[in-house]
Amino acid sequence: MVRKVVAALAACGVVCAAPAARAGELQLYGGPGAQASTWRGDGAISTAARLGYRMRGLFAIDALTRIGYSTVDSRMLTYVSLGGTLYGNIRDVIRPYVRLALVHQHEEPVSAVRDDPFGAVFGVGNGIRHRGGFGSSLGVDFAVSKRKDVEWVLGADVSGAWFPDPRGPVAYAGGALWAGLNYSL
Repeated sequence: MVRKVVAALAACGVVCAAPAARAGELQLYGGPGAQASTWRGDGAISTAARLGYRMRGLFAIDALTRIGYSTVDSRMLTYVSLGGTLYGNIRDVIRPYVRLALVHQHEEPVSAVRDDPFGAVFGVGNGIRHRGGFGSSLGVDFAVSKRKDVEWVLGADVSGAWFPDPRGPVAYAGGALWAGLNYSL
């Protein structure tokens, strides 16, 4: 009987001492950015948000959206992408990454947004050029604080997008700064 109790207590100790399994982490980042396109003199400023789910600290499925203003033709840019990000890890503080994504972008004159803001937000307004393409970025995240299940992050990246159609600039390149959090699930 004593052996059974000792065995049961030992098994309980092994189970209780094992680290908790984590399903992954939810990522939520936002920040300002700037881009240039292949059109002469075309610069853009933007703000972006990224929502992702990172597994094992290595790979994330994520969505990135960016809203901005571009100088040539005074147009608004709405960028939406769905992609995957591969992360490195240096001392649990520095995380370099590479991201590849499919992109959908709206380009529309500011006057069209003014005339129909609802249609512009939902991509059904007059004068919207719908464009599909590919995006990529290289960046780094820095963990600046961790409390319980929340890790606060600052980061930066350089990015590019390529659109195979001739209805606007063929390519955009730029960069962004990020602030956000990783929430362990």
